[in-house]
Formats: sequence, structure tokens, C-alpha cells
Amino acid sequence: MKQKVLSFALLLTIGCFVACGTSKEKISNEEEEVVFTRIEGDSTIYGMACDGCNDTIVVYLETPYSGSDPDTLNILEASKQHKIFGHPRIGDKLAIVRNGVDTTKADMVIVTEDLQGNWCYKVLPTLRMRADMEGHTIKQKISQLPDTIVKLLKVEREYGISIKADNVAFPIGMSRGKATSDEESPVEYPKLKFYNEWFIYNGKIVFRSVRPDSLGQQQVLLSDTADLEMLTPDTLVFRFAEGLRGYYKKIKEEN
Repeated sequence: MKQKVLSFALLLTIGCFVACGTSKEKISNEEEEVVFTRIEGDSTIYGMACDGCNDTIVVYLETPYSGSDPDTLNILEASKQHKIFGHPRIGDKLAIVRNGVDTTKADMVIVTEDLQGNWCYKVLPTLRMRADMEGHTIKQKISQLPDTIVKLLKVEREYGISIKADNVAFPIGMSRGKATSDEESPVEYPKLKFYNEWFIYNGKIVFRSVRPDSLGQQQVLLSDTADLEMLTPDTLVFRFAEGLRGYYKKIKEEN
């Protein structure tokens, strides 16, 4: 997809606070250079939350900032359908899906700041197949194993994804320099997908692995699309094609 990149400026945030109040002063053209990464074909509305957001309406200033007054959309039905992801605060960046029939309503609102963070889940290994185990059930295979290997089957690993600003992402739990030892282990862990980019497309979250080719053009090596099912301060749930994936928020430990 062709990507049109817009970058947030500090003055936009200042402009949002001004526009959300009583002042109607416009900012200069230079200050209107703003904001989100938009993919061709994406109909999502991107804006910043203004004073007045509650369980029934969302008040936002659409970006790029034009000096106009904030807009308001009804989100009562979206709230009932649990399609408000995050809690909008003044100045928060929002991704809004407007209702296709009634343009005074929003079908979904995502607070992108609340989406950002380190999101993790735990995985357990499975037994690596050996020729002498063919034809045996899992229970039979495990019963023939020494205790040291049985213990290995209970060792969890933490996987996850770090969702950052400016559409940056990277995996959590990617082993480096351990490929040989992992291959020699009697157990094996699920493969962790490598994403380094994320963006919103018509209310869905797209994760991609991209890499520049010899001409400097970005090549997409992997792309997965997910529906948001839940977003709270400590819980995130995506629905991928293969099913639901739940995450917990990992708070960075202080040194």
C-alpha cells in the first residue's frame, strides 16, 4: 500500500488545547504541519480529544489542524457495543470510525496512547519429536522422559509485542544468539513473529514486518490484521485470523 506520512508537531497539541477552549484563534500554516500515518484507502478519522468527551459523545479536533472548531460524534451505541477502546483525555490522539449511514455517530473510537506499551503473554514449549516416539500418544511420550525434560516442558517464556509511537513496533521475547542451543533442546517453543511496524486501517490494527530492498524501497515480509476486542489499562485482546490472543501490560522495572 502506498503510505502518506504525516508527523505530529508540538504546536498541534497546543492548538488542540486552544481550540478545545473558548478561543478561536487560528495557527499559522507552518504550525498546521501535523500528524498521523495514513494508508491509502483508510477512512479512519484521526484527531485529538477535546474537553467534553464522555460515555455518550466524543469531542475531537480533526487533524491536520485547520483552525476550525472541534467536532462532536455520538458514541452511545458504540459504548454499548464495547467499541470504545481506551479512555479519552484532553490532547489524546484518537482513531475514529464514523458510522456509514448516520454521520453524526461513531462506530468505534481507539485512544492510540492507551494502545501503546509493552504487551505480553506466556507460552509453554512442546516436546520435540524424535524417531523413537512415533506412534505414541503425548501421555506415553512424556511418561518415557527423564524428570529433567519433564521440568523443561513447564518452563514458560514471555512473548509479546511493544507498540510504540510513530507506528513503530518490535517483538518481545525474541531470542538472540540461542538458535543453536534451542535446536538442540528436547523441547521447542512456538515461533515468535517479527513485527516492526503497526498502523490502523479502517478500525483494524495491522502489524507488518518491513525491510528496505537494495533500492531503498520498503518490502513487506509479513502482514497480519487484527480486530481489537478489549483494551483496558492492563489488558489487551486482539482477534487474529487464527483466533484470540490476550496480553497483559508489562510495566518496565525500575533499575
